[in-house]
Amino acid sequence: MKADVFDPRALREAFGAFPTAVTVITASDPAGRPVGFAANSFTSVSLDPPLLLVCLAKTARDYSTMTAAEHFAINILSEAQKDVSIKFARPAEDRFAAVDWARGPNGCPIFAQVAAWFECSMHDVIEAGDHVMMVGRVTAFKSSGLNGLGYARGDYFAPKVAAKANSSAAGGEVGAVAVLERHGALFPLGDDNLSLRSCSAGGGDPAKTLASHLEQLGLSVHDWFSLLDL
Repeated sequence: MKADVFDPRALREAFGAFPTAVTVITASDPAGRPVGFAANSFTSVSLDPPLLLVCLAKTARDYSTMTAAEHFAINILSEAQKDVSIKFARPAEDRFAAVDWARGPNGCPIFAQVAAWFECSMHDVIEAGDHVMMVGRVTAFKSSGLNGLGYARGDYFAPKVAAKANSSAAGGEVGAVAVLERHGALFPLGDDNLSLRSCSAGGGDPAKTLASHLEQLGLSVHDWFSLLDL
């Protein structure tokens, strides 16, 4: 057996340990009809020129339409749009009928109430195993300030994002947030709109403040691998 042959299900589960945003990628077919699919394999690539990419399975229903499109859009779903993600992750005849959307400057479907959206011209389509990487050059975008919907370990979560501290302002505070894992699963707060453990560091050391906050909640924390100052 080759060293790089793995059980696909186990590999998919391991990839799922990395928390990501949830997006819906949209375009128009040659007749002008909207097409789209849910994806969490999205990332920014470059600021100059402004590039991003998303991965698309070659088995996707709209594979030919998406890869041939001159323009496509990325809708980063907000924390209240779990239902939109579920609709576009499943096959259905008219998923757009249940979504509030409008055409972007280049005709791509842009959803209402998303955390952010980007409309792109197709920059490149790169072969990558059983997927392709669609690289887009951003031609228009907008950020609403809403919190994005997260996905990890096969489930949704909504990160609780604090306002960004202004380090130059007197009395500015730093917010700290932690992604916790217990027995192979995320450990968020809440029932429907879940959030991650977070606190205000009050201008102190965010890592120490957050660790102390978690200990007060009765959580024993170890193996810190990343800290995000917000």
